[in-house]
Amino acid sequence: MKYVEKYNPKTETPQSESAMYNNVGDIVEPNTETVYAKCQNVFLRDAMQKQFYVLVANGNLLDPRGTDSHRINTLKKELRKTNKKTFELYIKYLQSKNPIFLRQAERSYING
Repeated sequence: MKYVEKYNPKTETPQSESAMYNNVGDIVEPNTETVYAKCQNVFLRDAMQKQFYVLVANGNLLDPRGTDSHRINTLKKELRKTNKKTFELYIKYLQSKNPIFLRQAERSYING
């Protein structure tokens, strides 16, 4: 069958490259600053798949200028996978500091 491929995940690991963004929307190197968003390109056999991640704390998008901004280091936060629209709106918020983009990103994140 043409849809069945012989893929052994133990021997073949997909290669990837990623871009990580800080609290002002600039691309940074990993492990230098807190990463607020990440775009990862995963290269499969014939195709490339984009995966988008945003920083989440307590189930909501983390606002670096919000009420919890003074205790970012003590919050339990993680990068969670999201869709492209949420990622782009969150990056726009980080770059422009306009809270409308954060609200739209939060709504998009909740809706999935």
